[in-house]
Amino acid sequence: MRRYCDPPAAAAATIAVWAACAGWTAPAVLVPPACAGQSPPGSIVFVESVPIETDLDLPELPDAAGVWLDLIEGAAQTLDVFSFYFSPNPDGVCRLQPVLAEVQERARAGVAVRLLSDRKFHATYPQTHDRLGEVAGITARLLDAERLWGGILHAKGMLIDRERFFLGSQNWDWRALEHIHEFGAVVAHDELAADLGRIVDLDWALAGGEPPPPRRSQVPATPRWEPARRLTLPDGRVCEAVLAASPPQALPESISWDLPLLVDQIDRAEIRVRLQLLSYNPGDRDGGWWPDLDAALRRAALRGCDVQILLSNWAKRASMLPHIQSLAVLPGIEIRFVNLPEWSGGFVPYARTVHAKYLTCDDRALWLGTGNGSHGDFHRSRNISLFLRGDGCAEAADQFFTRSWTSAYAETVDPCGHYTPPRRE
Repeated sequence: MRRYCDPPAAAAATIAVWAACAGWTAPAVLVPPACAGQSPPGSIVFVESVPIETDLDLPELPDAAGVWLDLIEGAAQTLDVFSFYFSPNPDGVCRLQPVLAEVQERARAGVAVRLLSDRKFHATYPQTHDRLGEVAGITARLLDAERLWGGILHAKGMLIDRERFFLGSQNWDWRALEHIHEFGAVVAHDELAADLGRIVDLDWALAGGEPPPPRRSQVPATPRWEPARRLTLPDGRVCEAVLAASPPQALPESISWDLPLLVDQIDRAEIRVRLQLLSYNPGDRDGGWWPDLDAALRRAALRGCDVQILLSNWAKRASMLPHIQSLAVLPGIEIRFVNLPEWSGGFVPYARTVHAKYLTCDDRALWLGTGNGSHGDFHRSRNISLFLRGDGCAEAADQFFTRSWTSAYAETVDPCGHYTPPRRE
């Protein structure tokens, strides 16, 4: 069976055909080094998406576009894709086009493909979801998360043959692969894949009006690191891993709520906490206050931890700034906005930003998630989290963080400063 990383020219040629037809210059990084999409069982490989015309690339991290192609092309029996929405570039070629083409190719080859996205947001981008759902071998459903929980389906990833999966901040949006800074991981682990499969199966049944699999009747009040799995890092070190999810009212049996685990991870930090999100807002949409994450960050600073927070400049909004600046004024906490330059080809709506969601502590703990820093992300919306513990498990994420933190795009938040949010659309 052909692999996009064996030889690398195969993937490059595929994208080059689209590029030539549209007069588009293909990006330099097209395929993952070391065949990240086909990593060995029991392993994890971290993946990035880098906005073109920026210097944020980390050569040691494979690019998501190539990894996605390799993962999908390797599917033999089943492929489950879940995303907030699906949106290729309406104006021409993009990195997402060959990915979507490969999904259809696997369906034609007999792979059972399921696509799941959010019903509410489907009204904004209906075409791709609906078109793919008409392809033989592909079944597409919409999850009405607003009706079920008051939120959205915000998780993003794919599950291949119930053996490996991709989880990260990338939506299935062309901009996520070429105009937004994103972070994710490929996990090849039967048990963790089975854990993810239980979440996907629950959402799939709810989207289809079918009797759902058993759900967790009670969510433990204290965080439980269960069931812990063993994962091998790219450098050979071994860490423990747990898959968790939100919201708490929609958890399959044996799957933990991610918010208590995240707070516990921060509370265990002794030296340093690094957090990156698109947005941060401890204020509830109903006017209330959501203290969980905010209080944990403040506690970390008070006990002497160095707390560093990276946010998109989209967070320069009146609803978020007071909360962000109230953190930035504290000793031990520094917050920076990331301001990416506009693309030379013109303004790209809802792009040219940082969108990764992760947190590291002391190089010994990592949270890799799909949600942002708001009450709704953890209480009303479907998000999925991967937690790692062990020496070196946060190394790749810390490198990803440092690349933006020390870049020319970073702007330290002034607790008394006045900010204007950038144009988004």
